Amino acid sequence: MANVNVKSTPLEKEPKIKTDGFPKTKKTIIPKLIPSPIKAYTSNIGRSRVPSLRWEASEWDLAECGRIIDVESYARRAFKNKKNLFLKEGYSFIGKKPERVKYIKRRLRQMEEATGVPFKILLSQTIASLIRTSNAFWAKVRNEQASGGRPRVNANNKKLNPIAGYFLMPAETVRFKRDEYGKIKKYQQEVFGKTPKEFAPEDIIHFSLNKREGYSVGTPDLVSVKDDIRALRRIEENVELLVYQHLFPLFHYKVGTEKQPAGTNPDGTSEVEEVAIKVAQMPSDGCWVTPERHEVKPLLTGPAPIAVERIIEHFKQRIFTGLGVSSVDMGEGGSANRSTAQTMSRNLIDDTKADQKEVSEMFQSYVIQELLLESTFPNSTILDDENMVELRFKEIDFESQMAKTNHFVDIFLKNAITHDEMRMEIGHEPFIGTGWTTSNGKVSKGKGEGEWANTNYGLVERDKILLQSLDEPGTPESKEVSKSLAEKNRTKASGGAAISNKNQPKNQHGTRSSAKINKDSFQLDNGPEELSSILKLAPPVEKAINNLQQDVKAAIIRKGYSHTEIKFILDTGMSLAKNKLVELSQKAFRVGLQSTRTDVWKVNLPLTDGVIEDHINKYIIKLKDDLNRGIQRNIIKGTNSNKVNANITDLVFKALKHRANMIDDSELMKAFNYGVASGLRASGAENIVSVVHKDSDCSICKDQTLFYKQSDVIIYEELPPFHPHCVCTMESKVNKE
Repeated sequence: MANVNVKSTPLEKEPKIKTDGFPKTKKTIIPKLIPSPIKAYTSNIGRSRVPSLRWEASEWDLAECGRIIDVESYARRAFKNKKNLFLKEGYSFIGKKPERVKYIKRRLRQMEEATGVPFKILLSQTIASLIRTSNAFWAKVRNEQASGGRPRVNANNKKLNPIAGYFLMPAETVRFKRDEYGKIKKYQQEVFGKTPKEFAPEDIIHFSLNKREGYSVGTPDLVSVKDDIRALRRIEENVELLVYQHLFPLFHYKVGTEKQPAGTNPDGTSEVEEVAIKVAQMPSDGCWVTPERHEVKPLLTGPAPIAVERIIEHFKQRIFTGLGVSSVDMGEGGSANRSTAQTMSRNLIDDTKADQKEVSEMFQSYVIQELLLESTFPNSTILDDENMVELRFKEIDFESQMAKTNHFVDIFLKNAITHDEMRMEIGHEPFIGTGWTTSNGKVSKGKGEGEWANTNYGLVERDKILLQSLDEPGTPESKEVSKSLAEKNRTKASGGAAISNKNQPKNQHGTRSSAKINKDSFQLDNGPEELSSILKLAPPVEKAINNLQQDVKAAIIRKGYSHTEIKFILDTGMSLAKNKLVELSQKAFRVGLQSTRTDVWKVNLPLTDGVIEDHINKYIIKLKDDLNRGIQRNIIKGTNSNKVNANITDLVFKALKHRANMIDDSELMKAFNYGVASGLRASGAENIVSVVHKDSDCSICKDQTLFYKQSDVIIYEELPPFHPHCVCTMESKVNKE
């Protein structure tokens, strides 16, 4: 059990009892003498005037834990479930000061580069060691050149270089030197075949679970169950022998009776030997046919199967209980329903959450605090609550997480805690930036900056509140918007640029600033000119064709024609062009949507983006296939034809270049009109039609006027442009009949 040999006194001898005249020792389940940790390390003090400490191993055989897991499936599965649950939802670094959280993350990333070990892998291996042996040791490597920290002086006035990396040491290889008070004075790693290496206490981090007072290491969970595992294994071996011996029944063949016993044949063989030879020669599917002097009886021996099953189940449950898991956690649900299964798994979840808290506290004290001391932050503020950084494991119980989140949001809304406190309690970092100022519990003015602007309030709700408040000119929001509009009008009067407000109707409160559909006609503020910023960019497909033309020609001149290589070049280039055109077209859709002054949340953006991408993908694939087939069909096979084939390729690209230009213009315009039509319908427009602009006399556009009612489905393929360079747009009209 322990590495300390302690002799028993005469009073501690196990009692002896007599049975049938022979003395037998009565074995006890619990040992009478438990090794004392005080004797363990005080016995290492030398006899000289100056005590000399000796190296000592841990009180428990940690290597045995690894051997048990290697051969015992229950223990291996239980520990794997614990580790997976421990790291199931991940972790995050939490702190009230974002700059300190960023510093810790940056230092850990620097260590990843220096050691070549990702921090997630290091943490996963550490958790596995803690679950297996209840102990984990990190060795610190200090190097000022490879670290992002600065040197410091510890409490003993010893200069310490900054930490450059952490390495996990096998807990089974670590030994200690302790003084008479049990304080660790030095560590040593002893590996078979290698020279032992010593470490100072400040260069080792010892994580432990279930560590008892006076002991040097934590107590592994396997200590209390290894005897049960051995007992279960012995029972299973006996059951295996039982099955082997009694799987086939044992028969008793009786020859002769009391009146006519078995006799002897004339050749000297007995009748019993004759029957034995015949039984041995009988086939496995044979049967016995005997006279009245022969009798065959099966012998049934062995314990009742039900009793054996109960014994095995008893020891198995002892192992599960000792390992802290239930039969449901081990995949043996049986007849348990959902409620029962959740209750049975609750203990494992609670135990894991308790271990997570202990690991988090040790990590903050042993790792984060030292890294902060190596920073340029003032040492006098390191231990302040608002400056602390914590490694927090995310909630592994989803139902509990929902209840906790709702609780803290509720008390925040009731002004019991601050927003930063609420964020930290639900497992998130506080927002970076400046929030909105409030008055009487309501947001009065100011714009949220940084992460605040990306919240639901900053993206959606604030604009909705401002637009709705325009009908109430007495509100601060309305005054703010009116002031802004007045400023824009003055700018326009002085010759500056301003937004046209000709379609803003008047009501009893004054001029309306919000969007409203004109019953007679609806004209876009600037028409297609709103796309000017996007159209000024380099057309992605046309640009890709030009680049691919040079790449394919260079490849053919260098190596000759290769169908696989040319196809790869075309696939790569056209894929990039498609992605860029999809991005610009989706922006064009939003420009068209905003031109109708429709709130973004009224439109299903994922659906519309998917429609746009599918339409573009179809034309890009068609253009790519035409290029590939054109090159393959016209290529000349043979030696010394590289330059000729390069010229042929050049002609193929030039012949299809107009298609690329048409795809660029048409897809952007179609996406813009899709955004306009979607916005008009979401705003309640009665009729949506296509309109010819710029005094065009195009007969195609006039003959293909598109008309949608409010209830009609907008079909993307039908929308203008109806032909190359078409500038028709969608607008709202009312049927005057």
